[in-house]
Amino acid sequence: MNNDQMNNDQLQEDLTEVLRVRRDKLAKLQEMGRDPFKVSRYDRTSNSTEIKGNFEEFEGKVVKIAGRIMSKRIQGKAGFIDIQDQNGRIQCYVRLDRIGEEEYSIFSTYDIGDIIGVEGEVFKTKKEEISVKANEVVLLSKSLQVLPEKYHGLKDQDLRYRQRYVDLIVNPEVKDAFLTRTKALKALRSYLDERGFLEVETPILNTIAGGANARPFVTHHNTLDIPMYMRIANELYLKRLIVGGFDKVYEMGRMFRNEGMSIKHNPEYTAIELYQAYADYTDMMEITENVIAHMAEAATGSMKINYQGTEIDFTPPWRRMTMEECVKEYTGVDFSTINTDEEALAVAKEKGIEITPGMRRGEVINAFFEEFGEDKL
Repeated sequence: MNNDQMNNDQLQEDLTEVLRVRRDKLAKLQEMGRDPFKVSRYDRTSNSTEIKGNFEEFEGKVVKIAGRIMSKRIQGKAGFIDIQDQNGRIQCYVRLDRIGEEEYSIFSTYDIGDIIGVEGEVFKTKKEEISVKANEVVLLSKSLQVLPEKYHGLKDQDLRYRQRYVDLIVNPEVKDAFLTRTKALKALRSYLDERGFLEVETPILNTIAGGANARPFVTHHNTLDIPMYMRIANELYLKRLIVGGFDKVYEMGRMFRNEGMSIKHNPEYTAIELYQAYADYTDMMEITENVIAHMAEAATGSMKINYQGTEIDFTPPWRRMTMEECVKEYTGVDFSTINTDEEALAVAKEKGIEITPGMRRGEVINAFFEEFGEDKL
């Protein structure tokens, strides 16, 4: 047995022991009539952000907050804990002489990850940290699992995506992405609604796999005894609504394409399609740039955002280019001088673009666009 295997075995044994200790603590609490899982509600009056952002208003007042214990420092007859709610973190100061010996003894057994309610007075410590001086601490839920350590225990990107709830606990800044997404989608809906678009719902199960070119998920309708397909697009039904007499419609919902997956692509995803009668592609271009600019401003406060170190300005109007112009500018290949499929395939081969026999000139242009799009276009 090598050292790595021995270390892994030891870690597993230690983890098993920690879990056993936590379950024993829960059992003792239940024997004392303090089963946290029987606490059905807790009436909060404030959250961490409100208190820390309006300290002058809250100073000296009694508040009730709740959250998950993320750190704990016990020093004899007093202790500090940081609790994390949806909005952020705040420190709580717990003293034996304020909550009583029995309560303090029980409080001392609480673990990182436990969810608690704290009632107490808002104040500042000698180090000027806004805190809550506890008059009462209530265990609302016992954590029987050990949270991963932030910088070493949850770095695997795939694990973070598969266990997003753990990622949110350990890396609370991830919440910002969820909140930004919600604001953006809300702004998207309001923009279209205010311009006369009607939001509709169309079937997710279809008798044909239509509306786009993709491999569908197949299921079976027991009552009708027929195969059915989860939608790969909502295009066909929306177009039928235009035919039926609606001038502007849209739908935002889940699509399902039974194809490859990665951290950037999931077979189940959210998409939106919108259709407008008596309009052409220039109207759609104008709607697209304006709605995205509106979403950016609503979600971030500005039409200029910083994405992974690059500033992107969504302020309309946007620069408009054809695919051929894009490919020429960023790859140097001018397809306006390439008139045949054979010439296009030869250029693609020369540039190392993946092609398949029989591809037409337009398909080759698209292959160039896709190949260089992520990094340059």
